[in-house]
Amino acid sequence: MTLASSTALVTGADSQGIGRAVALALAAAGADVALHWYRSRELADELAATIRGMGRRAALVHADMGDAAAARAAVRDARDALGGLGILVCNAARIQRKAFLEITDEDWAGIHAVNLHGYFACAQEAARIMVAQGEPGRIVMVSSVNQAHANPDIAHYVATKGGVMMLGRAMALELAPYGITVNLVAPGTIETDINRHMLADPEFRARKLAPVPLRRAGLPEDVAGAVTYLASEAASYVTGATIVVDGGLTIT
Repeated sequence: MTLASSTALVTGADSQGIGRAVALALAAAGADVALHWYRSRELADELAATIRGMGRRAALVHADMGDAAAARAAVRDARDALGGLGILVCNAARIQRKAFLEITDEDWAGIHAVNLHGYFACAQEAARIMVAQGEPGRIVMVSSVNQAHANPDIAHYVATKGGVMMLGRAMALELAPYGITVNLVAPGTIETDINRHMLADPEFRARKLAPVPLRRAGLPEDVAGAVTYLASEAASYVTGATIVVDGGLTIT
């Protein structure tokens, strides 16, 4: 799954979670990587230094993914910094736990602005760049098992993930003639910054992992492996697909 001479943008790379693991995996496979950050420049700088230490180029781009114009600009900045863009990994997302009856219009709009509109804006801008380059491209969207598996207290989050699934499938259909593949990776329970503190509670952890056949939480590296495959030439005949990384949760 070599990515030698590839250029990639990973959104939401300023964390200790999936974005970081994906960026490191792409770099290890040979790609130069633009790292999108929003909250932590320190973590982004640290990650960039690590990637450069691997002998790959790393660039930083900053944007609020809830602002479509800023998201598009970040994609163009990544292309300019790396001299092209062959891979986009949409990963930056928000989650908010709130009972359906208590979700406000502002809650709904805020989650959708980042998780769905942000993905659309980044992916459309990247696809336009890839088409203009006249070369095959790879777009991978990090979704969630919640794209087809409902959970309580996150109705607005679940709605965005269902939207991302159908957005990715529609994009795959329209972009196939240009040699651009579009696929999704749907993680289950992964130990990340978002849920690490909750998983530290033994009762919560036991309840969360009880329906998972592998009886463990996933690691960001588990997701990164699937993303790297979909970004590589090994997956050149795969498009419109979802790889579920959930320890078997959705087969129970």
